[in-house]
Amino acid sequence: MIGSAVTFSAVSIGFFSLMLIVVHLEQRRGKRFFANGARSWLDGVVLNVEQKITTSWNHFVRYIVQLHWYYSIHSILKAILHGMQFCYFSFEKIFERNRARTKKLRAERREINQLSHLGQVAEHKEETSLTDAQKQKLRHKKLEEKH
Repeated sequence: MIGSAVTFSAVSIGFFSLMLIVVHLEQRRGKRFFANGARSWLDGVVLNVEQKITTSWNHFVRYIVQLHWYYSIHSILKAILHGMQFCYFSFEKIFERNRARTKKLRAERREINQLSHLGQVAEHKEETSLTDAQKQKLRHKKLEEKH
């Protein structure tokens, strides 16, 4: 078994070396030595297969891999956008709640200030108000000044 494998390898290496020498001599000469028509037809077949493989590979890379890449990026950006939108609306809710609380506190403070201010005015008025006798006397005095 090993003997046949060694023989097969030696024959393959020898045939490959022979083909390299023939192709090199043909390229130097510019013409083929033998089987010109069959080898030209075989070159055409190999060229067509290569073209189909190249076209298929380019199509696969451009329309499958690249398109999948763009869709993946689009999905990632869409997820980021949804996350940003969620954060924005959460902050907006917090902002509106804070605004409502601020308005309520300002209204309470204004009410307290008005009540305390009005209370202070009323107390001052009571403290500084004239008695009925003083009011009568002041009224009488003012009436005498005009006449």
